[in-house]
Amino acid sequence: MRHQEFLAGVATRGGFVETDDARRAADAVLATVAAHLPADDRDALADALPNLLQQESGVDRQTDSGAPTEEGLVEEVARRTGWTPERARYALTAVTGQLQAEDDDIGARITRVLPPSLLGAGPTLPPDAASEAAQGRPQPVDEDELAQTLQQRRTAWSGDRAGIERTVSLPSEHIDLLLERLRAVEHETGRRLRIVDRTPTSLTVRARTERQEFVTADDLDLAARFDDLVAAVGSAA
Repeated sequence: MRHQEFLAGVATRGGFVETDDARRAADAVLATVAAHLPADDRDALADALPNLLQQESGVDRQTDSGAPTEEGLVEEVARRTGWTPERARYALTAVTGQLQAEDDDIGARITRVLPPSLLGAGPTLPPDAASEAAQGRPQPVDEDELAQTLQQRRTAWSGDRAGIERTVSLPSEHIDLLLERLRAVEHETGRRLRIVDRTPTSLTVRARTERQEFVTADDLDLAARFDDLVAAVGSAA
C-alpha cells in the first residue's frame, strides 16, 4: 500500500479536490475505525499502512472503544476533521472503501466491525463531486446541514448559506495576536476570512466563498480553525 496512491484513491472516492482534505479524511477515519478493532486486527491494519499514515493517524496506539454505531463513527470523524456530518460520512465510505480495494485481508477485518449501514452504502462520491472536481468550482453546503452545524458545532457563528459571521471580544493585544495567527492559517490554507468590523477590543469576521457568494465546506473548515485560534488566544487573555 503506497501513501500517495492511497490518498489519491481516497480523493477520487470522496470527491476531495485538495490533497490535504484526502489526508485529513484518511487520518480521521483510520484513527476512528482503529479504535474499534480488536488488537490483532488493529496491529494488522498498522502493519499494512504506509509508515507516514500509520504515524499520522495513530492506529498503532492501544485503544478499546467497543462496537461502533454509524452515528458514533460519523460524529467522531466529524469531530476530528471539523467537517459536517454528511461530509464526514463521505470520508468514512471513501477511506474504508479504499482500504477494501487495496487489501482484501484488511478489508475483511474492518468489515467485521463496520455497521451494516456503512457496507454497500452506494456511491461514495458526493452528488456533484465529479463535476466540482472537473471544473474546480466549490459547491454550497446544504441548508439543513449548515443549520445543524451552527446549532451543534459552530455555536458562536450565525448566518445562512450566503455567509456566516462571528464576533470576538478580547483585549486589544490579543486581537492583534489573533489576526497574526489567522493570517498564518489563511496562508496555509489559501482561503481567507473577511474582516467585517474591527474595534480595539473586538473583531467580526465572515466566512464564505466570495466569488460564488455562498458558504462551502472549506469555509466551515476555516471557521473551525478560527474557533481553535480564538480558544488558544482567549485562554491567555
